[in-house]
Amino acid sequence: MTTLTIEIPEKAGKTLADLVEQLGGKVISIKKDKETKGEKKKKQVLDDLEESVKFVRLHQQGKVEAKTIQELLNEL
Repeated sequence: MTTLTIEIPEKAGKTLADLVEQLGGKVISIKKDKETKGEKKKKQVLDDLEESVKFVRLHQQGKVEAKTIQELLNEL
C-alpha cells in the first residue's frame, strides 16, 4: 500500500477523507493548521520584540555591550 501526505483546505478535508475510505483506503490522521500566516507573523514579531527588550535590559545591567550607531551604519 502507498502512503500519501497532502495539504488541502480545511473545508475539503472531511470530503476527501470520506472519498479515500470509499475507495478502500485508510485515513491515518487529519491535522488542522492551527495558526494562520497572520498569526504566525504576529507571534514572530512579538518574539522578536521580547528578545529585543531582554537585550536592552541586559545592556542596562552592564552584562552586554550594544553597538553604536556608527558601528551599525558601517555594517550596511
